Formats: sequence, C-alpha cells, structure tokens
Amino acid sequence: MSGFRETFLEGFLSISMWQSFLAIFLFFGVMGGFYYGLKKIKIKFIYRVLIGMILGLSVGLIIQGIIGFPAGEWFANGGQAVWAKVDGNWVNLSGYYILGDQDQLIKITPEIIDKIGFGDGWKLVLNSNRDNVFENIDSWMAEIKSGIKWVGEFNTWASMLKQIFINGILLITIPVVFIAIFRVVAKPGVNRLGKISAKGIAVLLLFVAIAFTITFWIGYFLNIGGKLNFDNQIGGSSGRTDSKPLPEIIWGYLPSNIIATFSGTAIIPIIVLAALFGQATKYVRKKHPKSMDNLNNFMDRSWDIIMSVLMTFLKIMPLAVMSMFATAITTRPIGALQSIGMILLIGYLGLAIMLGIMTLVLFINKVNIKVWWKHAWRPLVQGFSTQSSNATLPITIDTLTNDMKIKPEVASVIASISTSMGLVACAGVQAGLITSVLYTGSDSVASGMNLFAFFILALFTTVVASIGIAGIPGTATVVTSAVLNGMGFGIYFAPVYAIFGAIDGLFDMGRTATNVTGGVFASTLVAKNENMFEEDTKLITKAQFSKKEAKILKRKQLKDKKVRSNIDKGK
Repeated sequence: MSGFRETFLEGFLSISMWQSFLAIFLFFGVMGGFYYGLKKIKIKFIYRVLIGMILGLSVGLIIQGIIGFPAGEWFANGGQAVWAKVDGNWVNLSGYYILGDQDQLIKITPEIIDKIGFGDGWKLVLNSNRDNVFENIDSWMAEIKSGIKWVGEFNTWASMLKQIFINGILLITIPVVFIAIFRVVAKPGVNRLGKISAKGIAVLLLFVAIAFTITFWIGYFLNIGGKLNFDNQIGGSSGRTDSKPLPEIIWGYLPSNIIATFSGTAIIPIIVLAALFGQATKYVRKKHPKSMDNLNNFMDRSWDIIMSVLMTFLKIMPLAVMSMFATAITTRPIGALQSIGMILLIGYLGLAIMLGIMTLVLFINKVNIKVWWKHAWRPLVQGFSTQSSNATLPITIDTLTNDMKIKPEVASVIASISTSMGLVACAGVQAGLITSVLYTGSDSVASGMNLFAFFILALFTTVVASIGIAGIPGTATVVTSAVLNGMGFGIYFAPVYAIFGAIDGLFDMGRTATNVTGGVFASTLVAKNENMFEEDTKLITKAQFSKKEAKILKRKQLKDKKVRSNIDKGK
C-alpha cells in the first residue's frame, strides 16, 4: 500500500491526502461555476478578468489563512521537509530527532513520520545529545503528518490552467513577432522603419532613465536600506554569470542559427531575422512580383490564423487569471513581507508614478487619454497575470492595431522591441530600488563614493543594462547582477538579492504590467509623432490627423525640392 501511495497517489495523481482532494475539488468546483456563469451572463471582458482575480485572491488567502500565513523558510522546502504546528507556529523539524519512551532515538524524515507510531511521553530533541526541545509530541502529531504536502499538491493542480494558458500564448509569440515584422518590412512603399525604430528605442530608454531617477531618490530620501547593514553580510558571491558586456549583447541580437532562433524565446533576434527576410522579399519583388505577392498573401492569411488561435486562448483567460492569482498567493511567503514591506511599497509607488507620467505625456501630446486607457488595460492586466512581456506581446500588438488603430509599422516593431529593451519597470524602477537600497544600506558604499557620482554611475549603468534585459518572469537576478557588477559593486550581490529575491514574485506582477504599458505608450507616442494612425482611430481627432498629415506632406515636399535643387547645382 505504501508503494501504491508513493508511486500512484503522490507521484502520478498528486492527490495523496484528503485535504488535497477537498481543496482541489472545491477549487475546480468554483472554477466550473465561474465558467458556467460566464457562458450564461454576458459582461465585458475586463469584468470577467477582474472577477477571476477576485476569486483567485480569495482562494489563495483562505488557504494562507488555514496554514497560518507562514514565513519564507516554510515555502523554501517545497513541502519536502517535515513540519508541525506548535503553539500556533509552523516549525521545520528537519534534522530533529524523536526520543521514544524506550529510549529510542529516531531522526525525523518524511518516510519515518508516515511509518512510526507515537505514544505518550515521547519527546522531540534537537540533536543526538538529546537536548530537550518539545515534550508530549502526541498532542500535535496530526499536524506533523499533514505538514504542507496538501498545499503543494493543490498548487500542482491549480497551476494546470495557468500553465495551459501561458504555454498557449508563448506558443504563438514567436510566429506573431516574425509574421508581424515580415509583413511590415516586405510591404511595398514602407521605408520609415529605421526612423520609427530609432524613435521607439529613444523613448523606451529615456523613460528607463526617468523611472530610475524617480525611484532612486524616493528610496534614498526614505532611507529604505538604513536597517539592512549590508557590510556585515558580504559573502563573496557576485553573480557575475548574469552580466554581459555591451558588445556581446549587441552581437547576440544577430542570430547565428535559424532553427535555434525559432525554437528559443528571445525576441530581438526574431525581429532581426524577420527584417532581413522582409527586406530580401522587397528586393526579389523587382524580378518576381507575382511570386512575392503570393508570399505576402500567404503571410496575411497566416496572420489571420495566428490571431484566431490567440482569440481561442483569450476565451479561457478569466479562468487562467483565477488560477494565476490563487497559486501566486499560496506559493509565496506573505507573512515574511513585514520586514521588507517598505521596499515593496516604494517599488509599487514608483510603478504608479511612471504610469501617471506616461499618461501625462500622452495628454500633453493631445492623445485622448480616456480612449487610450479603455484599450490599454487589456495588455496591462495580461502582463500583471502572466508576469511575462513575451507572453503578453500578441495581445499588445492586437490592442495597438485593432483597438487603438495604430499602423502595423509602428505597433509590430516597437511593441516587439519593448519586450527586450528599455523595460521601464524591470530595468528603471527595479534598478532604482536596488541602488538606493545599497547606498542607504552600506556605510562603505556611502562613505566611499559621493552621492551624485554614485547616482550618475548607476543611471548610466542602468540605461546600458536595460538594452539586454529580457521580458521574462523573475528578472530580479539579472537586474541585480547586471547593475551591481556594472558599477563595480558585485560583491554585494548576495545580500542585496536576498532582499529582492524574496519579493520578486509579488513585485514582478506590477513590474511586468508597467513594462507592457510602457511598450503601448512608446508605440502611441511614436505613432502620434509620425501620424501613423488609421483614419478611423479614436485616439486623436480627425482635425489633428489631417493637420499632421498636411505638415508631413509639406515637410516631404520641401525635402524633395531641396534634393532637386542640389541635383541641379551638381549638374
């Protein structure tokens, strides 16, 4: 029976306890009711997603409440250690011994707990010297046997729909980027991609610098690292394996293997590859126009198919969001956030300020803010839920082109670039937090470098590092390593990362949402500057559209006149 339990119930079915079965049954029961309600009641998509969030958060908080909101070590063992609830607190019993009534000394392991029987008078001892820790362990052995295994098994099942949704979105991300860029570049008459890309990158990097500056000075003036004392925690681990020099980042953007590029997750190499093929198609069109028209038509229909697949996965998004939020709460040490809550709070403050600044800039540029946010919330929520700019990219491009009516030349290029370059939150806000925590948390750093010199160095390093930070979950390691090593403070990697690694999961949701919104913002700003909207867009008025078109036409005519004049003079 023991082999059946371990092999089938635990290893295969992942339901070995009645608590696991009950939690899983209730969770999917609620999810089934939610799905049935969505089919019967017609409400806007945003409300479906919000209901999914609320349900997921409620389930997660109920489970956290049942297990007593444990701290970080509880989760670090992944349910493989032996735990007991003693006087209302969870205690990790790994390495402890049980002293029986016949002077037996037994080391605690998960296997022993399932096999051994306990009696009155048994004691829990810390080591083989039999130092007494707890007596009368029979009074709480039921809690030992339960441990946290049932929560882990619940998470395995509850994560299923989340992973199906994320895998589905990631499945089409590479085709979406390649087809989108190819269609834009290969389209006859499109010659402004270089200018559009340059403006998009400039906007993204500029707002990384703004985000860093704001967050750094908020963190500095609030002295957020004042009680951390990093100088006594230096362990010699610098994490240099995550840091790359700028030239290596740049040459890594040019793919060396087509198959490997399509099977990977990096976005910039796909953009380069699609641009090369699109440009080559333009060149070949001169000799074989009909064949290239057929190729473009094939790509257009491929785009329609990919978008249809995307819509299929979007139908289950509210359920996936419920799954995401439930497991986000049940797999993280909420109780451990008390000591570092100020850092997390300042981080989210920085994100909120950046969203406000982006909104203000669009308002100053006479973009209809109400209409913009009416559509921008969709990629924002997707980014918040999936914690991946890459996984959100198909929805971002769809929102920009179909909802905001921004031309594909802008939407496809800048949205794709924004997943791997100029991440306003993962680079700007995150680095601002890291460096302000280090400067206020280390007397050696503060006394060894002038504050403004430190700020300028950190700002420059952050902007450069932001060129190579990918839009994937859990970028705390990469950003911490790249920025600290780039500044020459790699020795502080371990203690600084210990802080940011602990809050990375909760902070990453807000970071990714802001990153994605930053890509939508940059696309909109460049589209406004270049008047790259469809005529039926609601982001600007028809009068604005016509006035800008007239200015662009006049500028083009003056440029052509100047070119003709120079040619005549040359003659």
